[in-house]
Amino acid sequence: MSISGVGVQSVAERGDLDEAREAYRSGALEQCLAACDLIECGTEKARVKLALLRARVHVRMDRGDRALDALRALTAAHLEPAEELAVSMLTGAAYVRLGQSERGAEILSAVLKRAGPADANLRAEIAVHLGIARVRLGSLDEAEALLSAIGPEHDVIYAHALEYLGWIGQMRSDFPAAADHFRSALAVISGSRTYDRYIEAKSLYGLTALCPELFATEEWPLIERRVRRFDWSLEGLGPWPFWVNIAASMMCETVGDVANALRWAHAARSRGGDAYSVVALCRLAATLRGVNEVHGHLDALSQASELYECVNLRNLPADLQNVSLYLAEEVIHTGAADTAEALLAQHRDIMTPRLSSPGTDFGIFSAMERSIEGLISLTRGEKSGLMILDACFEIFARLGYRRRATAIALRLARATNGSRYGEYAAAALAGVSPQFWMKRHLDELRTDPGPLLTPAETHILQLLVKGLTYKEIAAERGVTWKTISIQVQQALFRKFSVRSRGELVAEALRRRIAAPPA
Repeated sequence: MSISGVGVQSVAERGDLDEAREAYRSGALEQCLAACDLIECGTEKARVKLALLRARVHVRMDRGDRALDALRALTAAHLEPAEELAVSMLTGAAYVRLGQSERGAEILSAVLKRAGPADANLRAEIAVHLGIARVRLGSLDEAEALLSAIGPEHDVIYAHALEYLGWIGQMRSDFPAAADHFRSALAVISGSRTYDRYIEAKSLYGLTALCPELFATEEWPLIERRVRRFDWSLEGLGPWPFWVNIAASMMCETVGDVANALRWAHAARSRGGDAYSVVALCRLAATLRGVNEVHGHLDALSQASELYECVNLRNLPADLQNVSLYLAEEVIHTGAADTAEALLAQHRDIMTPRLSSPGTDFGIFSAMERSIEGLISLTRGEKSGLMILDACFEIFARLGYRRRATAIALRLARATNGSRYGEYAAAALAGVSPQFWMKRHLDELRTDPGPLLTPAETHILQLLVKGLTYKEIAAERGVTWKTISIQVQQALFRKFSVRSRGELVAEALRRRIAAPPA
């Protein structure tokens, strides 16, 4: 009778564990944990398997503290050699998830040496976790070597390796390679025996974020459909859904789908607090600016500025470290150079010292700051703005940030008539929609003959290009400075479709209406 009772208990445990494992393999991690909670273990062997399963789930969900809690239950348990390796691996992985990457890497390095050739799948899993630790420590070459050695025979572990190879490519600004790795990870996940929604979410996020910089217009419809199908309400995704919405808005704008660009921007605004809403409103403003909705642009920018005043810059997460720059980039399009300069100063005083993540190429952060500095100078009519923007253009182009490089190239082409900027923009924009504002600006550069000016307006332009103030121009022409101000801001601004003196000077030089000062 007692033997029969033990047998029944073992079968019950096995059945419950099978249900939990099946939920794990299908990617239903919360369901897996719920099934684990219902299991009453009558044997130590079942208790060990249950604890390991719990720990794996929590590691996959980036809950390092809960993974360690699950593993502590095995302190006095008798473990098989493979179970000891699994416990050590999950312990190291949990510390990595908790931000203690050095400690986690030490544990994972030791356990990888202990794992024998017979534990091929476990060795691959250890190598992935160690590769993740190396990425977080900035040792990209070591991480790449570990992850590249994992082959397709390892199924979902291989997908995890491909995903992190994508992040390595992105950190190195090798965007085409990063995109290829993310695509491959998604393809493996789609056909793997074990489905991992978190690998899919991160790979989908990584690929979506790259699309605007690569102007990946042909690929976008397929990616957008997959983004829309994915359940972004999963626990543990953090800010990824927000940035997916932002990138999707940028891509829809690029392919000429303004309605969906606005919808994605509005969706992003609903996903976070004040700082995230500032970024979403800047994205909304940029989309409206691109279709010449001046009032809508100013309204969205006004809302973003009001929310920005409520943001504590010293307590922002890492992904919002450039919120001041996002706002400054849009503000400068209104000609408000002083406001943009104040935002830039705030960023440099508070945020720049925090940008110290290992393994990151800081060229992009510096170039973002400097590009806004250049735009401010150009808006004020200072020649130094052209030199600053040219340097930023070179950095963005070298790093593969096509969208940013193209936006600056168009400004420089308009300001200097330099053919190399126009040629770069033409090549980068080859596949985008004719309705995309960058493409329209490129076409205007090629076809716009320039406005008709009176002799007085031509003379005023020449004096502005020389750097004279309104009062100096008024004295030269024998009128009041107020008359000059009206002629410039009401007549010339309108004829050249600009909003600042700096933009007017740049347009006059580009169109060769006025000669640059000697």
